[in-house]
Amino acid sequence: QMLGYNYRMTDIQCALALSQLKKLDRFAARRKELVRRYDEAFKEIPEVIVQTEVEGSDTVRHLYILRLKLDRLNCGRKEFYDAMQAENIGVNVHYIPVYWFPYYQSLGYRKGLCSNAEAYYESSMTLPLFYGMTDEDQDDVIRAVKKLVEYFRN
Repeated sequence: QMLGYNYRMTDIQCALALSQLKKLDRFAARRKELVRRYDEAFKEIPEVIVQTEVEGSDTVRHLYILRLKLDRLNCGRKEFYDAMQAENIGVNVHYIPVYWFPYYQSLGYRKGLCSNAEAYYESSMTLPLFYGMTDEDQDDVIRAVKKLVEYFRN
């Protein structure tokens, strides 16, 4: 509703972060494995786009973004999102164009300003991705995506 602030972390939050850094390699390895499994599962589905890695990078993702090719599906992102929720999969939406927020709207920014950013937002969602995710949890997500792509396919 209004412009926010960037507050600094407390001593307790800092201590917790320092303790978590000792586990960083293990956390990173598991996330990379989960991303690899998602990529493998979705690479042959023409109705979705997955992120590609930059050659030579060592990326550890905090989000797994699945982008829908809406021209190949008979639904929008909202319908796909709702169907994933109905399958008990906790998807999320990220990266709403900042100028869509009321604060920036009040300054005169309007929808349509950045069409590529808006198209990205309207076709993307994030799938569950966290260190404690089991292979079985991930298999449930993969099955749901494949089921819904099949259902909504043009």
